[in-house]
Amino acid sequence: MILNFYQKLTTLFLVFFIGIGVIGFLAFRNNIAFAKSTKWVEHTQQVLDESEKIFSLTQSIANGERGYIITRDSDFLQPYINAHEKIFLQIGKLKSLTADNPIQQARIDSISLFAQKRVDVTAGIVEVMNHDKKEEAIQAVVSKEGKNYGQKVRELITELQTDENNLLKVRKASNESQMEVFNRTLWALFGGLLILLTLSYLGFLYNHLQQNKLASDLRNTNHFLNTILENIPNMIFVKDAEQLRFVRFNRAGEKLLGRIRDELIGKNDYDFFPKDQADAFTHKDREVLIKGEVEDIVEEPIQTKNGDRWLHTKKIAITDETGKPQYLLGISEDITSSRLYMAEIKQLNTELEKTVAQLLSANKEMEAFTYSVSHDLRAPLRIVDGFGEILLKDYGDNLDAEGKHTVEVIMANAKHMGQLIDDLLNLSRLGRTQLSVKRVDMRELVEDTIHALSIMDTHLASANIKVNPINPIDCDTSLMRQVWINLISNAIKYSRKNERPEIEIGSENKNGETIYYVKDNGVGFDMKYYNKLFGVFQRLHKVSEFEGTGVGLALVHRIITKHGGKIWAEAALNQGATFYFTLPG
Repeated sequence: MILNFYQKLTTLFLVFFIGIGVIGFLAFRNNIAFAKSTKWVEHTQQVLDESEKIFSLTQSIANGERGYIITRDSDFLQPYINAHEKIFLQIGKLKSLTADNPIQQARIDSISLFAQKRVDVTAGIVEVMNHDKKEEAIQAVVSKEGKNYGQKVRELITELQTDENNLLKVRKASNESQMEVFNRTLWALFGGLLILLTLSYLGFLYNHLQQNKLASDLRNTNHFLNTILENIPNMIFVKDAEQLRFVRFNRAGEKLLGRIRDELIGKNDYDFFPKDQADAFTHKDREVLIKGEVEDIVEEPIQTKNGDRWLHTKKIAITDETGKPQYLLGISEDITSSRLYMAEIKQLNTELEKTVAQLLSANKEMEAFTYSVSHDLRAPLRIVDGFGEILLKDYGDNLDAEGKHTVEVIMANAKHMGQLIDDLLNLSRLGRTQLSVKRVDMRELVEDTIHALSIMDTHLASANIKVNPINPIDCDTSLMRQVWINLISNAIKYSRKNERPEIEIGSENKNGETIYYVKDNGVGFDMKYYNKLFGVFQRLHKVSEFEGTGVGLALVHRIITKHGGKIWAEAALNQGATFYFTLPG
């Protein structure tokens, strides 16, 4: 699990708080130990002081005893009397102070015993002196009995003080150690607090910077979203879920309704639209808020200051974290123009259907006319041609040269008319012919076409025909053969007046497509008449110069167009011509 900065900071604070708590507890415990250690040091010092007082009182008893024996002055007895009164109180106090130490208790009992004996000896000497038995008193002093008891007291006190001094050293060392630990703990506590304060400040500073950054990011995001909202070409509006009053509107909405947003914010539909429209809008809005799904209203009319408009609107509820609707978001596209366009398109389609029906009717009439031409005109033409042939055969000897020429012209025009009818029929049938597309070897097709033309056209033998590599293509073989027949025969026809007719056939790849071409060095044509080139019955040369019906190139153009290709030509007078065409695939 990856922790964010605040989780890390919180964890760090928690660790430091626990650490400071532990350090505080240790400091408190060390403080108690230090106080206890200090108390024991003071206690030991008090034991030493009290034992020293007992030793001093013992000395006072001895001093009082010697002074009184030597001087018989009762004033010397006062220290003895005072010491006698206090020594056992001091011994009791000392015993109370050392109640926790059995060894010292035993010593104090011995001190009390020998002190009592020392007091008793002194009391006896004083009693003897009071009866004027100085010699006896001196003899008692010389016996050193009292001195020995005093010496025992001093030895025991010295032992007691030695043990207490040793104990004092240990307790002072322990006290100093406790003091050092306490000081270290205290410094650690201060250091932890300082680190905690530093971290708190850094956390506050970071939080402040983050808040500023978040505020800046939020401002930038709001500005970015507002810019997008204001520049969306569709009307966007937001209503509160409770009263369905507008709380947000964009520029496109102002333009569509013809109102500024200050007129709209805080208002509802009843403030702008007729009651029936407002009822419909409100009912739909409530449905959207209840369902919580996108509602797509394909068409709805609306009255604005700019006139009646048609909208395509989508609405959706905006909910809070609990799923309760808070707002209604709407996006409306003005489809008034599109609706008018659709009406116009519908009208055009209706008119187009009428036109298509008319064209179908015209095609049927054309088919009837074609049938009539193919059957009703062929018979008279065959009769004219047949009678002309009979006339020349049976009565040729009776006709002069002009008569024979006239009959030959009649027969030639009858044949020309028959060819024209055949070409028109082919052109007419092409529109009804279904393409049978397959992969065709264009080079093989061209060579077959040249072979077929060589049988029918004697001029082909004098022409130099060069066939370059030709790419295969998907097309209708029969129709494509007609294309090559017309283009190659035209090239032969229009270059036969050249002493050395040359024809070049091939294909080339250019800009990702295959271009087929037929090039000759014939008479060419003037490009200013190019627009007539592929028209029916359009001829750029006289019939007396070159035979033909003016339908061949029109037929080629229709075949290429039916395949989805295009055809064009480039030429100049007496410099030959080149015909190009492309096919899809």
